[in-house]
Amino acid sequence: MKSCRFFVISVVFFIIVFAFYIPSGLAENRTVLRFATLGQKGISVMVFFDKTFIPRIVKATDGEVLLDVYWGGVMGDEEDYIEKMRVNQLQGAMVTASGGITEAVCPDMAVFQLPFLFNPWAWDEVKYVRDNVKDELFEMAKKRGYKILVFMDLDFEQIYSTKYKIDTLENLQKAKVLTHAGRLEDLMLRSLGISPVPVNVPEVVSSVRTGIINVAISPSLWWIGAQLYPVTKYVNPLPIKYAPGMVILSMEAWDKLSEKNRQAISNVLPKLEEETNVAIKNCNEKSYKAMVKYGVEEIHLSEQEMILFKKKTRPLWDEMAGDIYSREILDKVINLLKEYRMQKNKNVLSCQ
Repeated sequence: MKSCRFFVISVVFFIIVFAFYIPSGLAENRTVLRFATLGQKGISVMVFFDKTFIPRIVKATDGEVLLDVYWGGVMGDEEDYIEKMRVNQLQGAMVTASGGITEAVCPDMAVFQLPFLFNPWAWDEVKYVRDNVKDELFEMAKKRGYKILVFMDLDFEQIYSTKYKIDTLENLQKAKVLTHAGRLEDLMLRSLGISPVPVNVPEVVSSVRTGIINVAISPSLWWIGAQLYPVTKYVNPLPIKYAPGMVILSMEAWDKLSEKNRQAISNVLPKLEEETNVAIKNCNEKSYKAMVKYGVEEIHLSEQEMILFKKKTRPLWDEMAGDIYSREILDKVINLLKEYRMQKNKNVLSCQ
């Protein structure tokens, strides 16, 4: 009798587990997409990806599409992810849209990283421009073999220093400044009279801690996540440039999904993109405030110094058109910003 009862309980348990984990058929109908990210599981915004983003994709596809994520850079750096996607070792990645990543996936996205393109912390400007050029950027990525699932707002980047108060361009020129975000960042720093020190992402932390470099431009979320705030003396919140990011999937992997699942994922992506960007912004704000509270001293530029920074970097916009990004996308973005700012000013005046 006991063995019979045990058998019945076991069968019931198996049915419950089976129904819970396989909501839409047998396990062989599932597709597992292998993703990679430099982000550490369980830290900050990665919790959102783990607990909200991934389950939402699974739910939308009735459990037929799963995401298996390799966290914390265990699959190498972001350029390694691109190489692994090309040979199908990975199907997707969460990446910064900088350097070799932008060049490989969507070169025109580099225009978003131009120095002082957007007004400080003007997320409304970013959204307006992004929404109006997103389709053509996504189409460019598609032709290169990538499906952009989400366009992420990583931050307006700040200047972190372990040695110098960056309150003047002269002090910045004294520093050993890190660059790891590709040619556009390198050229921006050179336009400011700096000879930047190129460092691969996995070596950034050790380079800062050992003094190989003493200044870097970074999102606050990344800086605190890398545990570099204890050795950081100063931060200049100057939003020198906007940092975009992407969640991408290879077109090969996307095309192998059923039409039903492609449509299901497409239906949830707009809301997921919005929630992702809210989560990232919140984490960046908390990270910045936490570092200042910890004792990292805020340093600001004078209006005169700000003008000098902008004057020296503005020619870069036109110089790189037709090289890093197209002239067409630059003109379109500039016109969109003018259009949006004029409309915004009209609205402000009408409310006065």
